[in-house]
Amino acid sequence: MRILLMCEGQNEEVLLNYLLDADALCFTRDDLIGRRPYPIRQLSNPTIKSELKHYGLPVKVYRVGDKQNDKFPIPKDLKGIVSSKEIYKYCTKPELEMLLILNEDLEKEYEKVKSSQSPKTFAKKNIRYNGNKYDQSSEFLESYYGGSNVKNLIDNIKKYKTYKRQHDRDELYLADILK
Repeated sequence: MRILLMCEGQNEEVLLNYLLDADALCFTRDDLIGRRPYPIRQLSNPTIKSELKHYGLPVKVYRVGDKQNDKFPIPKDLKGIVSSKEIYKYCTKPELEMLLILNEDLEKEYEKVKSSQSPKTFAKKNIRYNGNKYDQSSEFLESYYGGSNVKNLIDNIKKYKTYKRQHDRDELYLADILK
């Protein structure tokens, strides 16, 4: 069964592509619909619908992101391809920036201010790489985790699972799809 890999946005897409290119996931590009992750949140998106209809067989849907509480309806014309039993949520709660905070060993400092600052705000104030402040851009993540730094990304994903400890019952960790 092929996998439709969906993610919340471009930053998640960048990181998933690094993991795919590093052969760090329990699946490969060949297992994916379209051989790539899609920065799309809903099955009703025309690109997704077209890809799924072209494939025409049942798929698993892996959704990656920090906000997983939005409704995820299956369009009627995709009911034979997508089953609600084959939809899996891989969460990066509270935000993807937690991976950066963990990489920089700033989790204790973040814990002190987390009631008043989001991880995104904390990262913007406290994380620099190659002389650049974190700015929420894909370009920053590409330089931060690109090349030989992808090992740090893998380590951060594993560390996050022990840091966060528990998600909602139907939510998995990104670490759960690592090899």
